[in-house]
Amino acid sequence: MAMSVKEELIKLLSRVPFPNSYEIEFPNGGSYRNQEARPIFKIIFKNNAAISDLLVKGDIGFGEGYMNESIDIEGDLQQVVNLGFCIVDSGFKPSPIEAAKILYSYVATRNTLKGSQKNIHSHYDLGNDFYSLWLDEEMQYTCAYFTSMKDTLKQAQLNKLDLVCRKLDLKPGETVVEAGCGWGGLARYAAKNYGVKMISFNISKEQIAYAKEKTKKQKLDGKVEYILDDYRHIPKYVDRFDKFVSVGMLEHVGKSNYKTLYSIIQKQLRPHGRALIHTIGKMKPAPTNPWLNKYIFPGSYMPSLTEILNPTEQNVDELTLYPLDVENMRLHYALTLDAWLAKFEKNADKILAKYDERFVRMFRFYLHASAAGFRHGGIMLYQVLFENGFNNDHLVNRHDLLLPKSVYKSSKNGKTTRSRTGKK
Repeated sequence: MAMSVKEELIKLLSRVPFPNSYEIEFPNGGSYRNQEARPIFKIIFKNNAAISDLLVKGDIGFGEGYMNESIDIEGDLQQVVNLGFCIVDSGFKPSPIEAAKILYSYVATRNTLKGSQKNIHSHYDLGNDFYSLWLDEEMQYTCAYFTSMKDTLKQAQLNKLDLVCRKLDLKPGETVVEAGCGWGGLARYAAKNYGVKMISFNISKEQIAYAKEKTKKQKLDGKVEYILDDYRHIPKYVDRFDKFVSVGMLEHVGKSNYKTLYSIIQKQLRPHGRALIHTIGKMKPAPTNPWLNKYIFPGSYMPSLTEILNPTEQNVDELTLYPLDVENMRLHYALTLDAWLAKFEKNADKILAKYDERFVRMFRFYLHASAAGFRHGGIMLYQVLFENGFNNDHLVNRHDLLLPKSVYKSSKNGKTTRSRTGKK
């Protein structure tokens, strides 16, 4: 006699080791607990179809069930995702038909020139008003840098911006090319505090419009130039540059395009110029989570450290990019996501009024799942610093790259000053 979907799920869960206690509540009564201890979360299945979708589709089935309210969660959502990691580690795979659909979805979202525009538009052009509700004031949608657990989100994002500038060793008058500028916060910060000329590229129309307006208000015209175009077209606009930076874009480039990106950097970056790549990554090469690829970041790929470094090893006989420093900021991103989640939940009613319940649950699940990924799922945040060619005239000390505590202090009027340099 065939097992019911309830029995199949219990059989699956019973062979998955998990350190914490949890409870599964089934439709029409009945429950399952993995331990006698008080559960840290409860998963409530509203109907058998939700269980069946989980067993057949895996991550996509569970994520869609939560989005569609056929699955509810009480308690620690990040630990629910951690249980999902354990289920996958135990060998669970979606059905062959679903696996084929997932494979097709990766192919369909490849980052060609047109594909990249479509992929970026689907996430980053959801509306600046939406992102302003849960990001910091400068709309930094990348990992912050916490010098203390007491740092606010604003403080930690300032820390990150300054850390990037210091790693690049920015000097007044230099030309810096940025690929994937988001809402333009790094470009404005570097121009204002380090006196560089920033040329920043992005293919999100809404982000570029916001960045230009903000730059005009801060009277940085002439110091920052935002260009609505793909990074592959950088050579059309800039012949040579002194420094290169990309924060949070490599995830959207696609592994097959790394060589193109690195070639542009290598050929146009001046000798001994520095380049910094800041990207979400993984412990080892693996496809993007299928739910994330379908609903949040189509076409995204999180590279391993080997995959980040490999393109620099292809032309070792020519002037090439040499790694100066590698930093893993994994837990910093988990803390960043916690801060975003707190603001997201505080403004959930406003977001619900603009969108709908399914959208709110989708983004809530995405933010929690991402935080769980950094804490439990082998997701990393790499900052890799390169130099174009050997430079024996400058001794690099790593402690000069690390941000000391108390670089910033808040004044009585609420403005932030840079106490280390004295600049405002």
